[in-house]
Amino acid sequence: MKTRKWGYPDWLALFFVAGVLLGTGAARLFGPSVLREQGTAAALAAGSGSWELYWPVLRHRLLQTAAGWMMGMTICSAWLFCLAAAWAGIYAAVVLSLLTAGRGILGLPIFLCGLLPHGLFYGMVWWILAAWAGGEEKRTRLLPFLLLEAFTALGAGAQVWLVPLLTAWF
Repeated sequence: MKTRKWGYPDWLALFFVAGVLLGTGAARLFGPSVLREQGTAAALAAGSGSWELYWPVLRHRLLQTAAGWMMGMTICSAWLFCLAAAWAGIYAAVVLSLLTAGRGILGLPIFLCGLLPHGLFYGMVWWILAAWAGGEEKRTRLLPFLLLEAFTALGAGAQVWLVPLLTAWF
C-alpha cells in the first residue's frame, strides 16, 4: 500500500477542521455569556446597509486582504495561512454554534444568509492568496492583487447591503 505525503492543501484542511472543533468547544464552554453579547451585536448588524457602514467595512477588508498578500510573500507563508484557516474555522464554528443556540434550527439558514453573499467573494480572494502562498516562487503579483482588492470591495458591498436584506427574512 502506497502512502501519500501530506501536502499544503491537506494541512490547510486539517487546520480548518481543528479550528472548527476548537470553536465549537469554545462556544459550548462560554456559550451563555457570549450569547448575551451576541444579542447586542445582532441588533447592530440588523440595520440596513449604508455608505457610512460601507467605508469602515471596506477599509477593514482591504487591509485584511493586503495582510494576506504580504503573508503570502514570507518564508513562513504556508504556516501563516494554516493559522488563518484555523482562525476561519474557529470563527465560523462559534458564529454557527451561537446562532443555533439562540435561534434553534433557524440558526443554520441565518448563518448561510449571513455568510454566503460576501463569503463567496472573500473566500475566492483568500483561496487565491493561499494558493500563491503555497507556491514555490514568491512573487509580488501587483496587478492580480489589485484585482483581488476589487473583488474584496464587491464582497464588502455584499456584506453591507445584501446580508441585512437576506437575514431580515428570519
